[in-house]
Amino acid sequence: MHWIIIVFFLVIVAVKGISQSDLLREYIEIQQQRLHFNGVVLVTKNNRPLYSIAVGKASQELNVPMISSAVFRVASVSKQFTAMLVALAMQEKRLHPEDSLAMFFPSLKDTAWRHITIHQLLSHTSGIPHNEGISDYWTIKSRLPLTKEQALAEIFNTKLLFTAGAGMSYSSPGYFLLASILESVYKCSYEKLLSEKILQPLQMNRTGIYHSGEIIQGMVAGYHLLSDSLIAAPYRDYSFMKGSGDLYSNADDLAKWNNSFSDNNIWSEGLRKMLFTVYTQESSAYGYGWFYRPGKRSAWYHGGGSFGCSALSAWYPEEKISITILSNVSVLPVNELWNDIEKIIFNEPIGLPVLTKAVSINKEALKKVTGSYVQGQQELNILLVNDQLYARQGAHPPFELYPESSVKFFGKKVNVVFTFITDGEGNVVAVEASGRGEVYHFKKQ
Repeated sequence: MHWIIIVFFLVIVAVKGISQSDLLREYIEIQQQRLHFNGVVLVTKNNRPLYSIAVGKASQELNVPMISSAVFRVASVSKQFTAMLVALAMQEKRLHPEDSLAMFFPSLKDTAWRHITIHQLLSHTSGIPHNEGISDYWTIKSRLPLTKEQALAEIFNTKLLFTAGAGMSYSSPGYFLLASILESVYKCSYEKLLSEKILQPLQMNRTGIYHSGEIIQGMVAGYHLLSDSLIAAPYRDYSFMKGSGDLYSNADDLAKWNNSFSDNNIWSEGLRKMLFTVYTQESSAYGYGWFYRPGKRSAWYHGGGSFGCSALSAWYPEEKISITILSNVSVLPVNELWNDIEKIIFNEPIGLPVLTKAVSINKEALKKVTGSYVQGQQELNILLVNDQLYARQGAHPPFELYPESSVKFFGKKVNVVFTFITDGEGNVVAVEASGRGEVYHFKKQ
């Protein structure tokens, strides 16, 4: 069970009698109240806008309202663009999928590293760990203005998770290496290459590479959702995010990007085939720079999240529909928002989230529900930290819980309801977790 996809709705909306546009706006406004979603949602079809909604504030301090043309950092959505640049280099015969790191970094000593290929970097099958694999990344190095050489040294000092090609593990450092390889091959900066090969041809005039401290016209201020309140987003230097998370853009530009793939006159069939082939399904279906979601409506997409931003860009090749979700608040459940927005625009039954108000209960009542709960092989831990209750399932990050009563709690970032079961003496013995119409029962250990 993955909490990140659990959604619990209490009210089913009859879409008859209410337009999709009105329903979508109502849904987004509720999420603004529930999750502090401040941002823009844009849906286009055949390169024409269907719905464009801006809610919340671009600046909390100055009380500036959000507008649809606002510019956001988009974090890992950047990987789509790096993948395209590599695919273009392959088309130009400057690179080949089986080219190894040894060709571009001849000083590498470790044989396992030397054998890693361009294809493996693109498809996250290299074995290179994500940012957490870098020593002191979040506490120190993510905040430092590192040179390319310093960043490369940190990456090459990490320990591979597995032999290249033996598995799949998402890795931003792998895309930093791809951006560095592009600079070596073209003898110019990644930023210049991006502009000449993609941004200028598509007239993506509000998109570029963000440099730490730079003032970008129209860019929103960044915030972080901590517990149930917004704070100014913590600082993160972008020098370690080249090619993997340093792009800024707006909804209109990302829609141009998505819609470009339905125009045979922009990108060749060979390029699109390179990007939109599923190379791995071991943990997630992934092409080059795009996740793939199969089903009755297949979609290619990528999410992004960093301090001060939550983003998701999705492309439906059969329907020629683009969905872009951009927010200046970090750690929002953009996959949940995407799934709900999709139901609305395709006129499927959906429930509007209910705004539940938390009540105040004493610390002793909170302590009673803490502990470890088990269902089969799954473990759920309820934790109390600084008078705030958290739930953590397995290896997933913990999320905050809020009391509706002394035995009933709800999440916001993860929309799930916990009802704790007591025995005749008032001791908590089990918990029911409700989400997406299903109930999971855990026994207390």
